[in-house]
Amino acid sequence: MCPLKCRSLGSLLLCQLLAFATLSSPVRAATSSIVGFYNVTIPAGNSAWVCGLVTANSYEAACMNVTTNGSGKAQVQFSAPGWTVGEFDLHYAEPQSGICAGLPIDILSNTADTLTLDIDPSEAGLVTGMTFIVRKHATLAGLLPMGGGFLPFSDTISLLGSTGLQTTYFFNNGTNNWINILGNDASDVIVRPGQGFVVQLSSPLTVTFGTGEVCHLKTTPTLVRINANAPNIIGSMNPLGGSTTTLGSMGIATSLQPFNDSLVILNPGPLSQGGTFLSTGTSLINSGTGDDGDSVSVSAGAGVVINVNTAKKVQIAPVSVTP
Repeated sequence: MCPLKCRSLGSLLLCQLLAFATLSSPVRAATSSIVGFYNVTIPAGNSAWVCGLVTANSYEAACMNVTTNGSGKAQVQFSAPGWTVGEFDLHYAEPQSGICAGLPIDILSNTADTLTLDIDPSEAGLVTGMTFIVRKHATLAGLLPMGGGFLPFSDTISLLGSTGLQTTYFFNNGTNNWINILGNDASDVIVRPGQGFVVQLSSPLTVTFGTGEVCHLKTTPTLVRINANAPNIIGSMNPLGGSTTTLGSMGIATSLQPFNDSLVILNPGPLSQGGTFLSTGTSLINSGTGDDGDSVSVSAGAGVVINVNTAKKVQIAPVSVTP
């Protein structure tokens, strides 16, 4: 594994400068303009991971109006953004303030100046004047173009649904696309920011994240929807291949119900439970011993399981990265 690297031919100094550059905008952009990649050495068997990168910002501005349509969905209007009708069919909008700051909200449709979002504006705290960032969703094809080195029709990547149901995907090297177990095209299957996935490999493999369109750093917190009574795999947006981090650095303890919601770390290979931790409201502790959990080391980019009995949104802290 190795640290984040520039994909350009520029010098290391240029790479460092790009890491802190932002898109021209009335406010600070939530992704840098750097285009980077990093390597993760994934063992044979099963293991859980999270990609620490997102796609580029497609648009960023403060909205001029927030209303509700007849179906209870948010309609967010902007001033002359110059959009093409229907161009955001695989995108999300991320509010930059309020109770849902950092939450990727699916865009259901768009007109020349208005987004229809898959959320009730009152539930999400969406208000006029709020700044939004629009990005294309990360997809399997955008995350691991050309298969990422996976053994075709053998190695797999799996995502968990809202009920915990696992859906598995393979790479088809004949058509150069991702498919599901029925052989249907799965290239546009969405992987949300902070959403973990299970990788099953027949042999160890060094996987490079950032070779496709999912190659930009996210520099603000990420809010992840957590489903009740089902395992949820999440992880830090941490593009630091070759390093370790800690459970505490994820910054999720304050989002969990104290002494009720649990965080479980997983052992690569068998994907067995490696430890269970509870939140005190401000920090994590080992559920069995009461020992400090914040300092427990995990591989950068490793996925953990969150279990809750009431659906909620968990905030993941941004990770500071210097290439």
